[in-house]
Amino acid sequence: MSIEFNMGLVRGLLTLILFLAFMTLWAWAWNKNRTADFDRMARLPLEDQDSNQEQPR
Repeated sequence: MSIEFNMGLVRGLLTLILFLAFMTLWAWAWNKNRTADFDRMARLPLEDQDSNQEQPR
C-alpha cells in the first residue's frame, strides 16, 4: 500500500508543478508589458527584408 500511496503523491506533485508552470507561462504571455514586444514580432514577417539580406545576383 505504501508504493501506491507514494506513486499517488508523486503524480499529484508532478501535476501541481506542471500546473504552476503553465500558469506562470500564461501570466507571462498575457502580461500587458509584453504587448509591444509581441506586436513587433507579429509584424516581422511583413517587414521588408532587403535591409537584412543581400540581393541575389
